[in-house]
Amino acid sequence: MALRMFDLADIWATRTGNEVRLVSANDHVHARKSMHYAGLAIDLHSSDLDGLAAVMRRLGFRVLWRVPGHSRHVHVEWAGGVTGPEAALTAP
Repeated sequence: MALRMFDLADIWATRTGNEVRLVSANDHVHARKSMHYAGLAIDLHSSDLDGLAAVMRRLGFRVLWRVPGHSRHVHVEWAGGVTGPEAALTAP
């Protein structure tokens, strides 16, 4: 799922002309029971963090952005399903 999340973020970046970079998957120390350890969460940097957070939310992922501990990166984790990715990746 982590690879799928990054692929979708990369598609968004390509379509919008923004940059996206994977910061962390399950390779750093995270909170206990973090979804990172199950391969269900990633942290991303982007040239448009607000836009990235918005599109990942529209895709159905749980997104932590502009909350304590998530002010320099967007945390994206699986929330049980992704529907309509092509529609969500187009401009609002």
